[in-house]
Amino acid sequence: MKYKFIVQALLIPLLLVGCGTPAVIKKVEDRPVQDLKASENAKPIQFAKIVVKLKRGEHIGAWKAGFLCVPNGDLNWKGGKINIDSEEFTDTFKDELEKYSFKTVGDMNALFEDSSTWKSEILVAGLVKELKANICYPMAGYGNFNSSKGEAYLKVEWQIYSKLDRSVVHSVTTEGTASSNDSVGGGDSLVVLNAFSQATRNLLADEKFRQIASRGGEAIKQTTFKSGDSIVIATNTAKSLGKLPESWPQAVVTVFAGNGHGSGFVISDDLILTNHHVVGDSDSVTVKFDSGMQVVGKVIASNSGRDVAVVKVNAILPKHFKIIRNRPVIGSNVYALGSPLTEKLSSTLTRGIISGYREESNKTLIQSDVNIRPGNSGGPLVDENGNVVGIAVSGLVVNNVSQGINFFIPIDDALKSLGAI
Repeated sequence: MKYKFIVQALLIPLLLVGCGTPAVIKKVEDRPVQDLKASENAKPIQFAKIVVKLKRGEHIGAWKAGFLCVPNGDLNWKGGKINIDSEEFTDTFKDELEKYSFKTVGDMNALFEDSSTWKSEILVAGLVKELKANICYPMAGYGNFNSSKGEAYLKVEWQIYSKLDRSVVHSVTTEGTASSNDSVGGGDSLVVLNAFSQATRNLLADEKFRQIASRGGEAIKQTTFKSGDSIVIATNTAKSLGKLPESWPQAVVTVFAGNGHGSGFVISDDLILTNHHVVGDSDSVTVKFDSGMQVVGKVIASNSGRDVAVVKVNAILPKHFKIIRNRPVIGSNVYALGSPLTEKLSSTLTRGIISGYREESNKTLIQSDVNIRPGNSGGPLVDENGNVVGIAVSGLVVNNVSQGINFFIPIDDALKSLGAI
């Protein structure tokens, strides 16, 4: 799945009124940052966006004028900006990371799609929760508001998103401050950017962030057992399906969580296997069978790194798929079942072959030309004997057109990642 992020501009709107009440600029310690040169497998990092969370009209400081920098008005948060755009913040962020050998991606000069962002494993976004600034314009009396100096303070709440985990894996708040005694063109913007630089450096000094950045090709989160119990695949009452494809829909379900849906399949008396990205962070989901029966299922375990989850239902399930942990040979026939695009197409069956095995982020995926679409996620990949060999997880799409190159999690890897026995 491709992730596309738009960098939002950090705007520094200023409303000038009254004599001005200067802000108290907090001093911030610059925490020491060590290089990541020792970590050859460090994760590529992309700066996603930074936004400001301040109330409209909120007082942030004072503007001053003349060689003595006499307060002339308040700086309040309102519409408008002063020569600070998203590229400057992105460049500042990347400069700080590259000083300390963190790997970054993202080309702000790319006019169209930036192919380098495909390499990123981590996305970083910042939310400015507090901004203070006192800006002096020594030549204001001559109508010159370009040459300036001053001081600024920022508090930034960072969120770290892992593509491998498909979720935010860490949040941390850092601060930055800066001051300048020399008046220069664009000095008001520069002092804010310098404060942002320190907030960025203090992010790089955060131990948890450094651990995340140094683990290239690895998921951050581990399996979450919401029930506290191990997963036991028991088939005491349910009967296994055979070779007849017309019987397979009896053990295929549509899973509803949030505003979307995915697919799943029965593997025991009361367990259903699906994708983590289908259930998300839900504790319970709605499960609909091909017969039309609907039940509420409890998510008892989930592994975001391997993108698998187990749902337990309080019902007696009559049929289940057999599982074969051996990987099918390339060229063998396989079938996919699920609910592509809409629940009205539940239990859609398509046929293809095993096209190959691919390694992505140190994980093996089954490649097949079997036809799947959004909504098939979590559905089974079945061999000619009716055995599940994989779980639908993703497909290659170019310009919104499916390329017939689809990927499945090997069933053995999925169960091992959940600790299933």
